[in-house]
Amino acid sequence: MPLRLNEVRMSAVKPSATLAMAAKAKALIKAGVPVMNLSAGEPDFPTPACIVEAARAAIGLRSSHAYTNPRGTDELIAAMQQKLSREQGVDYKDNEVIATVGTKGALMLALDALVGPGDEVVLFAPYWVTYADLVRLAGARPVVVSTDRERGYQPSMQEFEAALSPSTKLVVLNSPNNPTGAGWPESMLRAILERVRGTGIWVISDEIYEKLVYGDFKHVSPASFDDDARGRTLFVGGVAKAYAMTGWRVGVAAGPKLVIDALMTLQGQRTTCATAVAQVAAAYALREGPDVQAAVAEMRAAYTKRRALVLERARAIPGVKVHDPEGAFYVFLDVNERIPARRALPAGGGGSVIADDVVLANRLLEESNVATVMGSAFQGPGCLRVSYAASEDTLNQGFDRIAAFFASTTSA
Repeated sequence: MPLRLNEVRMSAVKPSATLAMAAKAKALIKAGVPVMNLSAGEPDFPTPACIVEAARAAIGLRSSHAYTNPRGTDELIAAMQQKLSREQGVDYKDNEVIATVGTKGALMLALDALVGPGDEVVLFAPYWVTYADLVRLAGARPVVVSTDRERGYQPSMQEFEAALSPSTKLVVLNSPNNPTGAGWPESMLRAILERVRGTGIWVISDEIYEKLVYGDFKHVSPASFDDDARGRTLFVGGVAKAYAMTGWRVGVAAGPKLVIDALMTLQGQRTTCATAVAQVAAAYALREGPDVQAAVAEMRAAYTKRRALVLERARAIPGVKVHDPEGAFYVFLDVNERIPARRALPAGGGGSVIADDVVLANRLLEESNVATVMGSAFQGPGCLRVSYAASEDTLNQGFDRIAAFFASTTSA
């Protein structure tokens, strides 16, 4: 009898499109191809030296060689509480917080704890590629509310209302958003929390990009609104984006003890705890002393400058439209006008057509050596996600190539 995988489970999930495009780009770079990588959702800055030094000092300690409490070290628990009080405006007890193996780890544990077969989870598209797969892996069904560039990627309350049903168990919020960079105003978040008030519907608020905001936009955490919102909202964040610590893999979750206890149980059986040395680094980052604040401000200033550059370059390409992102480090290029059902080829194209954004993203990589991510991966067809977590030189060269690619095409 042949050996088989769990086909039901594996059919519910597909490889991450963002990681796949980044891997393709890295493979080409390793082979000597000069790829401009605009696909990575990862800061190009090194982790601030002060954070690295805190970890280095801890490496020789016995405590950094041992398992920690599944919730996290006492030092990290305190740092998480300080951060949440300072920035989310919510005071959490020790038993209402947990450190996880990355923000993705927090989301995985939360979905497994909160939903199951027969449940529905409301997602707002475009959404981060992993949400829907984690929902399906938990046995639940994603219900998608679409948003668009013309409305600033904010949902209509009528469409949100229509998505709710007796089977709705959870709503996932992500502001600032990956992939669009859109930040939702407090009024929109309040309207959503008011609609689920008094129901059995949980809310996950993914706030991983909370510190990367621009202009007059103010980030606000839904858990801070009132007791009902606090009692149904699970905050999810981490150190990856704001502190350039993606590879350290430390996430932060906070919410009602009922949920955090469940995450503790699951984490204890699955991964035990986040890495001990990484917890030391995360605690140092989250306490945000003056040295960390200065490093974060420097990175945010660079992103602000890059954002302006990318918006200028994108708008200079005929047929490309873009929403000014309120946060994160992405622009979501609306290229629908450039990819109708048939499209003439760049010179030497060899007879194929640009049928959709998937074909476009792959051809940009293969023919122009610039890596983006197809919008369809985020349920945003006809778009490309471009990350400006890359140097200005890389961004300029990348947009030179994108512009040249489009300039060599004409309407079919």
